[in-house]
Amino acid sequence: MPAHHYELATQHDDPELRRLLRENPFAGSISLSLEREPNYFLASATEGTFHETLVVRDTKTNQLVGIGDRSVRPLYVNGEIKDIGYFSGLRVDSKYQHGLALARFLGKGWEGQREQHKDGRTKFYLMSIVSDNNPAQRLLDSKLPHYPRLHRHTHMCTYAIHPARPKKESKIKITRAASESIPAILDCLHRNGMRHQFAPHWTEETLLSPLTPGLSISNFFLAQSGSRIRGCLALWDQQACKQTVVRGYSGNMARFRKVINLFTPLPEPGTRLNQCFACFLAVDDDDPEVFSALLRTLHNEAARLRYDYFLLGLTKDSPFHSIVKTYRPITYESDIYLAAWEDGFDDIARVVNRPSAPEIALL
Repeated sequence: MPAHHYELATQHDDPELRRLLRENPFAGSISLSLEREPNYFLASATEGTFHETLVVRDTKTNQLVGIGDRSVRPLYVNGEIKDIGYFSGLRVDSKYQHGLALARFLGKGWEGQREQHKDGRTKFYLMSIVSDNNPAQRLLDSKLPHYPRLHRHTHMCTYAIHPARPKKESKIKITRAASESIPAILDCLHRNGMRHQFAPHWTEETLLSPLTPGLSISNFFLAQSGSRIRGCLALWDQQACKQTVVRGYSGNMARFRKVINLFTPLPEPGTRLNQCFACFLAVDDDDPEVFSALLRTLHNEAARLRYDYFLLGLTKDSPFHSIVKTYRPITYESDIYLAAWEDGFDDIARVVNRPSAPEIALL
């Protein structure tokens, strides 16, 4: 009998799923556990209209020792809307996190994911791997049996900005959205999404729906020119179903922590971050003044609401990094890969080189 077997998770697995998230944080310069309290499955809606969780169990003890989520949602690819998958939430019990044991263990999980992939919902998937987690990158790109083939797509910077105090208002007027703004917001998101790879596609049915728990129209900030929206950015608090807990520091972050604290306070290990996302970013012509005004307004709202941090994700080809860095953010770096088995290789090869904009609030 094999040492491990895989199966799809059900609500009965909820306590074990949440335990595995708590006890197995992401390694890196900042060690973070991405948790899902009070129920693992409440956050699944943010992954897309289709989502499932595959678990790996120890055959002898029946203990849950590994999990991985598979989801599918409509994204822009080469200016068209396509159903693209996402592999996320990969967690492995600490006893299997090293060497050959990890390779074999993950092989069992990928065997299960490959079997689920046969439903034909998508041809390939996005994956995000922490940039300084070199062992994970080498293993996932090892081309072992059942493993998908990974193609590096882009580099992502997730900025954690501490809104210590409000900033002066910008010269560009920014307004808060109302329900009548929804068609113009969708139009702005659509025309800017079309020119970016892997930006999410939104409709009137999905923008404010069970797929976006905790989001309301008043969370959107708009830069307008007449009836046309030139740019938008939203504040989205997902803490009712997803939480981030700091578990520790390593490398230069640990060595220079006292110095860093003089400029940007780093939370103590064990701290649950009171945070939100800066998301639904769309700016016509990548206008830096519009982006700067939107970011400043959202920063001031986050300060008013007393968030510890708000998170903003930009890929390496974004023109806005220099503006964000004036806020002295903590930077969390990752690499975005395109993952596929044989039936998806041709589709990945057809992805053209253009700016990319995956949404970190959905990753």
